[in-house]
Amino acid sequence: MQKSIIVIHYGEIALKGKNRALFEKRLQQNIRQALRDIEYKAKLKRVSGRFILSLNDAEEEVISRDRILRRLREIPGITYFGVGFEVGNSIDEIIDGVITLSKDLPSGSFKVDTRRSDKTFPMSSPEVNRQVGQAIVDRFGLQVDLNDPDSIIRIEIAYTGVYIFCTRYQGIGGLPVGVSGRVLSLISAGFDSPVASYLMMKRGARVYFAHFHSAPFVSRNSIDQVQSLVQRLSDFQHESICYMVPIAEIQKKIITIAPAQYRVLLYRRVMIRLAERLAQWHKCEALVTGESLGQVSSQTLRNMRVVDECASMPILRPLVGMDKEEIISLSRSIDTEGISAEPYDDCCSFLMPRKVETWGTIEEVNEIESKIEVYEEYDEALKQAEKIVASNRYATQVADNH
Repeated sequence: MQKSIIVIHYGEIALKGKNRALFEKRLQQNIRQALRDIEYKAKLKRVSGRFILSLNDAEEEVISRDRILRRLREIPGITYFGVGFEVGNSIDEIIDGVITLSKDLPSGSFKVDTRRSDKTFPMSSPEVNRQVGQAIVDRFGLQVDLNDPDSIIRIEIAYTGVYIFCTRYQGIGGLPVGVSGRVLSLISAGFDSPVASYLMMKRGARVYFAHFHSAPFVSRNSIDQVQSLVQRLSDFQHESICYMVPIAEIQKKIITIAPAQYRVLLYRRVMIRLAERLAQWHKCEALVTGESLGQVSSQTLRNMRVVDECASMPILRPLVGMDKEEIISLSRSIDTEGISAEPYDDCCSFLMPRKVETWGTIEEVNEIESKIEVYEEYDEALKQAEKIVASNRYATQVADNH
């Protein structure tokens, strides 16, 4: 028996004790959801600390198989996976499966790496390594190298079956999206907030989005770019909702009353209050921003505290200790760098003052806000918000029913 499969492994989930089954179930659901639009019907089962995805051997399914591999690379919770065979529970069947697998190995050195969780199997891992390795040498004349081989043949002997594969594809790791609750990310078209959103997905949070813009007084570039970013980020959680919220009218009121150096702080507090209302619609438990400590003048510790003061729910800042190079490197790895590098008009740059207050106080900001009445503008901004639903790198605009 040789059945084509993909062996899918997770890491951190295995440490969850009594809750492990819940995490495994969520990951299984996420894998199925990520593959549901692919015509190729693969069967997924959970066995012995791993998932097994059964594949069709037909040649016409090769393209679909490649699409599956690309999707698996972008599912939080998966540590690594490999394409190979499920074989019978005997050394002869293992050797036959490995011989079939080894036909596609490049010329060079190899080693066999056996993991035996089924202790009832009559041979030890080193014994399996020796017999399988000798069979490959006899058949193909390859050289054994236990320290730095060109190829590694992996054999996993579990209670549920024997699984063999060679190439190990790296996954994202982390936790499955959905096990850590819901958050709403304040996303801009820059590098930072998309990376922050990705990191929250990697920690198991389902992320909703809100983008605040100053159109029609500035271009819609940021709106278009954020839509593209949300499309890309949807590959990590399959589907995303983003609200495009106009705040230019609120900003105009702030400009007429507030001292210029406080404008950015006041803009940020406006966005936090509006974001919280959006978050409540979706039962989110925290907000997320892309702020990094000291990166710009408005992101000092004091100013972060001033912004936090107006919030009734936690504000998470996954990038707070990263520098710009680290953030851009991460954006490159998740394929958002090219989108974020395009020029755009940020809402905080709307009538930007020459000097931004870096050491604001809560008392001063509260006093300024007491002179600005924008409650009706808040309601109007949310009423005019565009709701974008994105899935698998495409986005469609739908009516906002809220």
